[in-house]
Amino acid sequence: MPTTESDTAARGTPAVVRTRGIIRVAWFFLIAIACGLLWRFVRLGMHFELTGDEAGIMRSVIERDYRALLQPLSYFNVSPPLFLWMTKFIDSVFQNDWAPRIAPFLAGLGSLGMFWLICRDTLRGTARWIAMAVLCVSYVPVVEGTRTKGYTIDLLVATVVLWLVLQWGLRGHKARYLVWLALCAPVFIWLSYTSIFVLGAAGVIVATLFIKGRFYSEDALAGGDGIGWPNAVAVLAFAAGAAASALLLYQLNIRAGLQGSHSNGLASFWRVGYPPLHEPWKIPWWLLLAHTGRGFSWPAGENHFGSTLTFLLWLTGLVVYWRRGNRWVWALFVAPQVLALLAAFANKYPYLQNPRLCMFLGPGICLFIGAGAQYLIVRFGGNQRRGLYAGTALVLTICALGGLGRDIVLRIREIKGPGIRSTLLEASRLAGPDGQFVVLNEDDASWLFAYYIKRPIKQTVWWHGQAPPQTGPGTKLALVVVGPTEGNAQANPLVGQFEKRISRTLAVRWSQVAHQVLLDSKETIAVWVCE
Repeated sequence: MPTTESDTAARGTPAVVRTRGIIRVAWFFLIAIACGLLWRFVRLGMHFELTGDEAGIMRSVIERDYRALLQPLSYFNVSPPLFLWMTKFIDSVFQNDWAPRIAPFLAGLGSLGMFWLICRDTLRGTARWIAMAVLCVSYVPVVEGTRTKGYTIDLLVATVVLWLVLQWGLRGHKARYLVWLALCAPVFIWLSYTSIFVLGAAGVIVATLFIKGRFYSEDALAGGDGIGWPNAVAVLAFAAGAAASALLLYQLNIRAGLQGSHSNGLASFWRVGYPPLHEPWKIPWWLLLAHTGRGFSWPAGENHFGSTLTFLLWLTGLVVYWRRGNRWVWALFVAPQVLALLAAFANKYPYLQNPRLCMFLGPGICLFIGAGAQYLIVRFGGNQRRGLYAGTALVLTICALGGLGRDIVLRIREIKGPGIRSTLLEASRLAGPDGQFVVLNEDDASWLFAYYIKRPIKQTVWWHGQAPPQTGPGTKLALVVVGPTEGNAQANPLVGQFEKRISRTLAVRWSQVAHQVLLDSKETIAVWVCE
């Protein structure tokens, strides 16, 4: 364990007094943690409209069967098969846009619980509370935990794997932890693409400790079994299961996805996260930008050196932990980042391009931030340590409350909209259970409309201006034009063509032009409820 506040404080201070001081300081960070949890639950309850990316995922889930979800997804999206299958099952049961958010939300909460267990075993004193609070109020995990994408599952998988390895290394090398790791690894690979980095790091650390314990421990040198054969069997099962699962996933899913990455724009999107190998003298500058940009936005940050403070705290914690802690623990949290960097140099996965894509690095980053912040406060804080801790907790609390306030403002904007979801729901209500929707055109680029016309809308939907069999007087129709168009029904040529098709003039009872409110998107629809 690293030397921490409890053993770097004044030597003459009684242990009981130091403990009480740590407990009092912990309350500052408990407030920040509570605000972070509040932010999560309130944001989920706000029920934001889906983003375009989320709608693309949900369209693929709705339009394909389970087997077809193994193939490269449409609409420029990528997600692991097990997450897609889970989402499809949930959608088929509940058929709304709220239920598919539950799994990512619970994964986000679960990752917090697992990370606390990690902090308890790897940090002491206030460092564990700082690290926990940073993760709890970080913007990206909170937001992604209320969306229908699997990034928080990446975070949960990473924390579970790291915790299992920690338990094995710190609890006397009991084989049951490796057995659990061997059972989970094949499943995790299908649930989270980025689990390969954490599992690879775990494999390296476990193999190193096993070899050292097997051949260099006092028990082994005396003719004993060292770490023991149960661990050897578990290690082999873990390696074989993970390798077989990864190979199967590559053959059935990843290979086709990589081949299609050039046509769907993924390859060009990831290119920013690759080092400039063709100009090697720029690599140090690229590394600096990567480590001070959005990938290090824990709890918040941005490109152009917007995450410099986070990087400096992380770097300080990295050095302090190496000097004072168990170095295999240090290596366990550094190895996933090293593997991700190697993947970037091989042009296989972007490094710190976007915090969503490197969510699995969050536990290590937050852990070293906690260690670094505590070291600096104890080293240079003098008699002001308590105030500095309170100020740090206040900043983290402001991050949570500021994020919550921002989301409230955004939700009010979305309600005032008018948004695509709310417009379609209102048209559905006005058309009544016997009404029908008629989409006069079809714009495949409008992912959001294509999802919401299939899920909340219960009435029959006719496409490409097809006339319903019954369009007599009294029949309510909700006419929809997708894309920028004339909002006046009488001046809209598509409405005029439809009226000629049904040989009568429609009376417009309600109309609205809607768009995707919160994003700079061109998705627009016009809706007229007529009879």
